[in-house]
Amino acid sequence: MKLRTVILGTQRKAEIFTHLLLDNDIFQFSGYYDPDSEMNADGAGNLLYAYELAEKADVFIIDRHVHFIDTSLLENLTRLGKHILIDGFLIHDSGFAEQLIRLNAESGNCFHVANTLYNKPLYTTASQFVRKPRFIKLEKECRPPAPGGFEQWLFKELSQDLDLVIRTAQCGMRNVSARPLFLFGKNPDLLNIHIEFDNDSVCHISAGRAIEPRTHRLKIYQQDKLFTLDFTENILNEYRQTENKDQLTFLEENEAQQQQELTLIQRPVIPFDAWKMEFRNFEENITKSLTPLTSLEDVLQVNKLASLITEKVQRRYHEV
Repeated sequence: MKLRTVILGTQRKAEIFTHLLLDNDIFQFSGYYDPDSEMNADGAGNLLYAYELAEKADVFIIDRHVHFIDTSLLENLTRLGKHILIDGFLIHDSGFAEQLIRLNAESGNCFHVANTLYNKPLYTTASQFVRKPRFIKLEKECRPPAPGGFEQWLFKELSQDLDLVIRTAQCGMRNVSARPLFLFGKNPDLLNIHIEFDNDSVCHISAGRAIEPRTHRLKIYQQDKLFTLDFTENILNEYRQTENKDQLTFLEENEAQQQQELTLIQRPVIPFDAWKMEFRNFEENITKSLTPLTSLEDVLQVNKLASLITEKVQRRYHEV
């Protein structure tokens, strides 16, 4: 069975996706359509031929660099049971995500969210070892938001990280607080987010240009262990106590303290091509009616948290 596949994106991105599709017999490339092209929009910015486009394929792949996401097109494709692979967290509206979830449940199509940190080798490897985290700390260096652009900035820079935090905690959120810091000018240079979960675990996020350059690091503390995920260098380290703290010792205090220092274990990251794995999973999700690793429900959770953070920041800092 061949599934006609259309790429929504530029010609260059269509060429890249077409090359990735070669490893999967199920997908048959049927062309690309660039929603950002002036040729494909009317004077009001509405996408032309949206309904005609749905007849051209069974599968639609949406590139993350597309600026204009036509909500009516996505609704129509989902309603008609078309299979959709979307590159990252491109849906920012909770209400729209909920609408797609309802349509998805009715039509039974596969709506696969690809190319997220959660699906990539570093976190996939770490998830095999992490159990019941108590404290999660994320640090990320990124550009500051432009005036009036905080909400867009938050989604672009932190949506994948928020997704990681939510799914690492595996628990509902009890309280969320957020505060920007203005260190070098009128734009916030650092955003601090504090999340308390229902199981009493805690997460702290620091993001902005007031972080050491190239830093993108997640620390996960659990009982007697610490995991550090360096996304810049693709390194996973585990730290554990050298000696059981409940073991009786008759050594001097300083000697006992030295013996209980943390031992470093460098965990090898499972090597695999993330995009090839995405399309392999996408194919299995379609043929076997499986739930994607990252689904619309995960998108909705990120949207709700991001909206809550935005509301708390803009309520106190109107200039952001």
